[in-house]
Amino acid sequence: MGDRGQTMIGYVARAALGIVAAAALTACAALPDRPEVSADAQRGAVVPGFENARLWEDDPASAWNGWRARAAAQRARAGRTGRLEILAISSGADKGAFTAGYLGGWSEAGTRPEFDIVSGVSTGALIAPFAFLGKEYDPRLEQLYTRINARMIYRMRTVQGLLGGPALATTDPLADLIERYAGKAVIDRIAEEHARGRRLLVMTANLDAQRGVVWDMGAIASSDSAERYALFRKVLLASASIPGFFPPVLIDVVNGQHGFSELHVDGGAVSSVLAIPPAVAFEDQANGTKVDARLTLLYNGALGAVHEVVEPDAFSIMERALFTAIKQADQGAILILKQYARETGLVLDIESIGPAAEKGDHDLFDQDFMRRMYRLGRERGLAR
Repeated sequence: MGDRGQTMIGYVARAALGIVAAAALTACAALPDRPEVSADAQRGAVVPGFENARLWEDDPASAWNGWRARAAAQRARAGRTGRLEILAISSGADKGAFTAGYLGGWSEAGTRPEFDIVSGVSTGALIAPFAFLGKEYDPRLEQLYTRINARMIYRMRTVQGLLGGPALATTDPLADLIERYAGKAVIDRIAEEHARGRRLLVMTANLDAQRGVVWDMGAIASSDSAERYALFRKVLLASASIPGFFPPVLIDVVNGQHGFSELHVDGGAVSSVLAIPPAVAFEDQANGTKVDARLTLLYNGALGAVHEVVEPDAFSIMERALFTAIKQADQGAILILKQYARETGLVLDIESIGPAAEKGDHDLFDQDFMRRMYRLGRERGLAR
């Protein structure tokens, strides 16, 4: 089976029986118990100092329309008119090298626009700030996706994970990488672009609420809070924290006088792609709204079915089933997006890796594989 035993999901699946066995050996947990919090308290919670920096992905259209109106007013004041250019970058772990290469090739082709909105999930969240800031950051993306290796992302802590810890690996190396590449100068630049009406969005999954949280990263960067740099990086780390394999990220929030923490993980637990919020899509179609926008979706994987003879062992079957469920959900989401485009006039461009994303055996964050994906993406981008 291609990549069997070498993907994060595959590793988690193979650890499942070990976790069951370990549970019989220990009742200890690596983290203290978290106090109970009501659903009502959770719904109205905010991060202190960042009250307007996030929305629920499934918020009603009225909430999203207010957000859209504020961004449109800023764009108008900055003299930004014409068609809205939107870029959505999917999850995909090391296959994010495809998007890094695509953006570089698109810049070389001379046809890459300045995006009004950029969104990212998981590995897409790590790419999104640099895609947002433009072609001058292409070399940084090339470095990130062709010169890193697994040890620069995580360290295995299998025993701790099996004995009640929050994950099978630690993301300390990834946190260091994020701090190095998303430095204060980068975050300050994002704040400047936010003031021009441009928007950078990243999605995490709030496990307590079982809902997607969309973070307005420019609003975070623009805050007067001394915690803006730390929160910006924390959200990026959370969006890339695959549950079970990487530890979740705790984010402190308040509701009135009540303070508590939220457990955030990889936004891919909700959806591989953040494009048009569901309520907005439904309302726009119901009202016959027409939009003057182009959405480019860069999907770091294969959207179509890829045939493969599965080995008849429990873990291979579990892994294949997990990937199949994710792919089916993504196909359904993209069908809805295509329907939205047909009815509203949205120009929709979808680029995916194709079967090459799932062929051959390679270790996670293998440099040779990532360089192949980067070259493939660059060739596709040059053709835009």
